[in-house]
Amino acid sequence: MAKPIEATPIIEGEDAYAFFVEMEKGEKASKEERKRIEEGAKFIESLLTFAF
Repeated sequence: MAKPIEATPIIEGEDAYAFFVEMEKGEKASKEERKRIEEGAKFIESLLTFAF
């Protein structure tokens, strides 16, 4: 039987500040990065075979 999923811990202090600073940058993925992600997703989709 699977273990129950625990709640995500709340970040506080310096970790929370660093997280928000990083999110405020708003950097988008480069074209190369998006292409790599898309190719990975297509590969994973090719592995999924569901016969209903």
